[in-house]
Formats: sequence, C-alpha cells, structure tokens
Amino acid sequence: MIDLALLAVVAFIQNMAFTWVSRSRNSGDPNYHRWAAIASNGVWFITTLLIWNQLWVALTTGDWLKILLTGLVYVIATTEGSVLMMKILLKKETGKKQVGAR
Repeated sequence: MIDLALLAVVAFIQNMAFTWVSRSRNSGDPNYHRWAAIASNGVWFITTLLIWNQLWVALTTGDWLKILLTGLVYVIATTEGSVLMMKILLKKETGKKQVGAR
C-alpha cells in the first residue's frame, strides 16, 4: 500500500507538471516552457518507473487486484493533479506566460 500511496503523490505531481507544460507551450515565453518541460519530463520518468514496478510485481504474481488498484490510483491522482494545476495557473499566469500570449 505504501507503493500505491507514493504512486498517487508522484502521479498527482506528474499531471500538475504536464498541465503546466501544456499551457506553457501555448504561451509566448520559451524559457517558461523550458522549466515546465524539465519538470514534466522528469516527473514522468519517475512515475513510469513506479508504475512499471507495480505492474511487474502484479503481473508476475497474478495479482489482478493490484493491477486494477494501480490503474485507479493513477487515473484519479493524475486527473486531480491536472485540475488543481489548471486552477492555480488560471489565477497566476500573466503577460507572456498567459496562454495565447505573443
């Protein structure tokens, strides 16, 4: 269960970073996008390692419940991370950092 809790936290942060990078890509500030991309890709790598660890153990032992729980934790955590970051960025983005800025 500790592994699933860690996955939830990292997946939450992953999608916060993914939402940031998605929005920054549509801004007018390349340096802002650089930092968002570093965060997004770095956390994605860590999340991928955690998911593979969960799934490898579950697949080799036939623990289908663990596979289901891993998927549910990932989907819920990434969804909520994305929603929270969008709320934060809608309030925070100004100037060249706003979506659609040129």
